[in-house]
Amino acid sequence: GFMFGGFFVYLRELKQKQKEMKNIKELKEKYGKIFKLEIPTDEGDKVLILRKIDRLTYKAAMKMMEKDELSASEMMLRALTVEGDAEEVIKDLDSLRTAAGLLVEVIGVKTGNVQAL
Repeated sequence: GFMFGGFFVYLRELKQKQKEMKNIKELKEKYGKIFKLEIPTDEGDKVLILRKIDRLTYKAAMKMMEKDELSASEMMLRALTVEGDAEEVIKDLDSLRTAAGLLVEVIGVKTGNVQAL
């Protein structure tokens, strides 16, 4: 009996993973580049899927950063989250601070090269 039960749990997890993958594929088709953030909270890890930052959100975030980094992070999480509950992360200071650190990678750009000629 045990093997059978274990198999069902395995199947259920597999289905969940496939659903997640399908979801991610759809989100990628819709938004282009997306980012998966895994943020530890008191209630376990929260997963947020964020889309790439757009010009308006970026400008607003940079303006807010000068005054209040956490508010800027909150705003970006709310604006960019396409899957998952951003509010769950925002309401917890530690989680928000963790997310703020990860956002740097989301809004980061590839490094280019400059050369004096």
